[in-house]
Amino acid sequence: AIRATLAPAREEATATVRRGQDEGVFADHVPAPVLALTLEALMLALAAENAASTWADPAGEVAATALLVAAGVAPQVAALRVREVLDESEGHERRSDVRRFAASARSH
Repeated sequence: AIRATLAPAREEATATVRRGQDEGVFADHVPAPVLALTLEALMLALAAENAASTWADPAGEVAATALLVAAGVAPQVAALRVREVLDESEGHERRSDVRRFAASARSH
């Protein structure tokens, strides 16, 4: 059931993996569909373990890094890129919070 639910995302993931392989970012020792399925299985395992509280990864930083490493990205590069994305996201959230606060203050 979950595989059917994930089918649309799987197609997009396979295309992303293929682009990464073509650009030399992801490993190409297995075909893109196989690597995408492998990464899907890893993601589901990490999510299940996180939900079962066997370990905590609230921001998804460890899981995202693990997925990139499994795709063939060097561990240090993967960790740095994930941190950059999280920092960028947190900055966006802070800016959004400031805008909401300012809008709220103007309406009072």
